[in-house]
Amino acid sequence: MISKQFKIVNAVLAVLGIAAFIYFQQAMKVEEMGGYKQGTEQYNGYRYAQDNRLKSVGQCEDDSEININKDFLEGCKTYFEHQEDALK
Repeated sequence: MISKQFKIVNAVLAVLGIAAFIYFQQAMKVEEMGGYKQGTEQYNGYRYAQDNRLKSVGQCEDDSEININKDFLEGCKTYFEHQEDALK
């Protein structure tokens, strides 16, 4: 017969295993912002506008130190669209 201590140890290990599984699933989850997945140019544009608290889409094009392309501007534009929707 299985001893009471053995059953308790098995239960604790099962709970720890489930908790570790859930933690690692959350840690590996890809962040989305504005509907764009982390690592895409659209995500970078959205994040750039948000982090720098830009006032208009035109300001996205003003920084010469970053790689500005069509996808980046799309993400930036989406940020301002979401801001407008939030004000309604």
